[in-house]
Amino acid sequence: MRRFLTASHGPLSEAILKSAGLIAGEETFHGFRSISVTMSDSRETVMGMIDEIFSQYDPEDEIIAITDVFGGSITNALTEYITTRKLHIIAGMNLGLVLEAGFSDESVPVEELVKNLQQVGHEQILYVNDMARQENTEDEI
Repeated sequence: MRRFLTASHGPLSEAILKSAGLIAGEETFHGFRSISVTMSDSRETVMGMIDEIFSQYDPEDEIIAITDVFGGSITNALTEYITTRKLHIIAGMNLGLVLEAGFSDESVPVEELVKNLQQVGHEQILYVNDMARQENTEDEI
């Protein structure tokens, strides 16, 4: 089975799932889990949070973790499980990426899905001012 996990510093991981649920319907993200860490959480506490969630999964489950930032403590902690679980980590969470994950088809191979999610995440980062200027220039022609 395929599992999804969002993980962040502070409440971002929970909030992004709530926002995604508002857009696409809460049932779309019903199976998603989230981890929110704080500055006061020790490494042991963070590892315990991960262990608690992973203990609910079958060892053969494919897990896609979407984290807030590369190099952050939660991403680093999850990285330690790559060799022991079927875990794929995408750092740089944004709402478009999470929405795409919610609508994903489990029949798509996990490696293909992860690459697609990464691409969607990149495509969501735009400097809108440049686009607006280009649109205004085209309108003048």
